[in-house]
Amino acid sequence: MDKMIVLKGKRPAELLATISVIALMLFWIWYILGFDRTTPLEHFLVYLVVGIAIAVAGIMIYRLFTFSRAFNIEIRPEALQIKDIEIEASTVKRIYIKGYFMPVIAVKPRAYLLVAYKYCFHFPEQEDQGIRALTEWAEHHQIEVVHKKFVRWL
Repeated sequence: MDKMIVLKGKRPAELLATISVIALMLFWIWYILGFDRTTPLEHFLVYLVVGIAIAVAGIMIYRLFTFSRAFNIEIRPEALQIKDIEIEASTVKRIYIKGYFMPVIAVKPRAYLLVAYKYCFHFPEQEDQGIRALTEWAEHHQIEVVHKKFVRWL
């Protein structure tokens, strides 16, 4: 693999999971605000939980509106660039491919316990060519390619 390959990618939508998390966070906010708060510690804990729930719901709503934006995925001989993030081949532990129809691809760096959302994508066009090029790149650098589900982090 001596040349650079540029393909279009998009973030995975996963609408059902996104809407479920938003609904869960809104339920948490409604439920926690109904607590009887008498001590300063209880006030702090309620505001902490509500703040975290609002932050998570905000992230999910942002993703809901931006998942359809296309970006470039560059497969270079020495690195992989997803949007603006460059990942050196030596730092990649594993590449996951989840699904058969419109498969979601995740690149897991060695330093991460879970796959970050910014390292997940799918090919809306030229799906077979993209997966083939990515698999060849991984084989060239002795990176394991696994066809199974993976866990993502926000």
